[in-house]
This record gives sequence, C-alpha cells and structure tokens, in this order.
Amino acid sequence: MNPTLILSILSAVTAAVWSVWTWREEQETARQVKRDQESALFVNSFIQAMEELQVRLYGILEEADLAFYKKEYPKGEERDFPIALEMLYRLSKFFGWTYRIFRYGPYTNDPIVIEQVRKISGTLESHTRFKGDAFRFTYEERVALGDAVVRRTGDMIGSVPVYESITVFQFWEEICSKSGKRSLVFQSRAFRRTLDAIDKAQGAKDLEGAERLAVLQNQLVDLLAYLEGMEGFTVSSEKRKRVRLRGDSARLLAAPPAPAAIIHQIPGRIRLRVPRLRTDEKYAPRLEDLLESVDDVGDIRINATAASVAVSFSPAIPEAVFAERLIKTIETGIPAA
Repeated sequence: MNPTLILSILSAVTAAVWSVWTWREEQETARQVKRDQESALFVNSFIQAMEELQVRLYGILEEADLAFYKKEYPKGEERDFPIALEMLYRLSKFFGWTYRIFRYGPYTNDPIVIEQVRKISGTLESHTRFKGDAFRFTYEERVALGDAVVRRTGDMIGSVPVYESITVFQFWEEICSKSGKRSLVFQSRAFRRTLDAIDKAQGAKDLEGAERLAVLQNQLVDLLAYLEGMEGFTVSSEKRKRVRLRGDSARLLAAPPAPAAIIHQIPGRIRLRVPRLRTDEKYAPRLEDLLESVDDVGDIRINATAASVAVSFSPAIPEAVFAERLIKTIETGIPAA
C-alpha cells in the first residue's frame, strides 16, 4: 500500500479521535459548570436553610432558647412573639428551598435525598404519630409558605432561574399586613396554631409539637450529613448535636439492633464488643448517635476495626446499672431509660 496513503489515513483517524475526545471533554466541562452553577444557586441555599433550622430547633429543645427569648422580648411589647415569627420564617425558608431542590440542581432524582425528604414530609404531616397539631403542615401549606419566603428574582443564569430568600424583617412586615396577597396563608390555621404554640410555651417541656420537632431535627442532621458529604464542604464548624428522642419518638429513628457484650469495665468507663461495627461500615455513626442519646453518657470512642466501643460515664452511677442500660440500648436500637 502506498505509504503516503497510509499516513493520510492515520492522520485522518488521529484527527477524528482527537475531535471526539475534545468534544467529550468540552461536554463534560459544560456539564460540570452547569452542576456547579445549580449547586451554588440551589444546593448551597438548601443546606444553609437546613442548618439554620436545625440549629434553632436544637436551641429550643435542648438549650433553653425559648426561655431566653421570652425574657428578652416580654409578651405584650411586640405584635407577635419574635422567636415564634423567626421560627416560622426558618421553617418557611426550608420549605421553599426543599421545593426548588426537586426542580433544579443535581439532586432532582437522587434516591437518598428523595427518601430523606419523604421522611421529613411524613414527620411534618402526620396527625397520628405526634401529640397536637402545632408544627403540622400539609404539602400545600408547605409550598405556600415556601413561596412566601423563597422568591424568583427575575434573573437567569443560562437557562436556570435565580431565586432568593427574603429577610425575616420583610417576612414579619408581610405577616402584619392584613391586605397583602399572602394574608390568607398567614391567617391559615396551621400558621396561627404554630405561632400560638410557641407563644404559650415557657420552655421545651410544655411546647406543643416538641416531639415532632425533635424527630425533624434529627432528620435534618441526617440529610445535611449526606449532602455535605456529596458536595465536599460543611457549613458547620463542629460536629452537629442531636436532640435526644424520648418514648415513641425514639422508635421512629431507631438504629439497627446489634448484639453487644462487655469486654472490660472499671468505675466510670466501660468497653463493649459490638461485632456489627466490623461488618457494617454505616453502623458506627448511627451507634454513636444512639449512645449520645442515653442519659449520663460522656465520651464515646468507637474502634470499628476492633469491633469495640468505649464509653465513659459518671463514677457515681452503679457500674452494673449503667452496663445493663447500655447493652439494652445497643441490642434494641432504642435509648434505654
């Protein structure tokens, strides 16, 4: 065969391969740019909204934030109690970005996000699992409240619309307006009963809907952990704390049951063997969360390779009593009293 012809064919093939490779690289770059844009517009805002909400929930349920703000803003000095309005604002902001995350961005079809949001929706809608109707919102109510806070700006980035959250002060102003276009939403039964519940409560113990909020906070922490792991960043400077679950609520987020046995025990410290730690790579963080919800637990050290967990506790507590409580917790997957 003519050497010149062979060279021509090889050159043509090389050029074709190069063109295809270059085209693929350009397409991949374009997809990555689009994903980064959508993450910046929607995912980051969704993560921030969840973080703001779970922080406030933890503060109300575990750190006496409600009592603090009651003292800071005595009833009668404001048209509505500020922390109640702020709480509704954070909930509405979360609702708004939840709705958009399923329309835009890289998680529209993500099965884990879909399942986690489904669980959150069940917590917010259920009228049988929790006492009282405060903080119970239907899908339609959540969409309406979300639209009240997260609004389209009119701008576009490529083919993607831009949304922004209004400020809490604008939210407050619109609630106080009796003639605004969202007045029906703000006068709805679900909205008012939630405001009233916070207004009447002196602390977490007498807050209607506290059990519902405790489960919601734990679910938000789970979803945040997944999304931040996927995105490669975190908006929290320290490990997130979880609201302790009690009674029936603890069963809603129970960890998988696992056998456990005492390896070694001294006053104030116990080491247990938990074989599941070696076989289930997802179990360690769930076990840590479970043990953190047990009364009197101090430092927790998990060694998945050795299938063991060491737990410190107050030496004043009888060793046998604490050991029994800890083993029962691990073997049932539910915090033992």
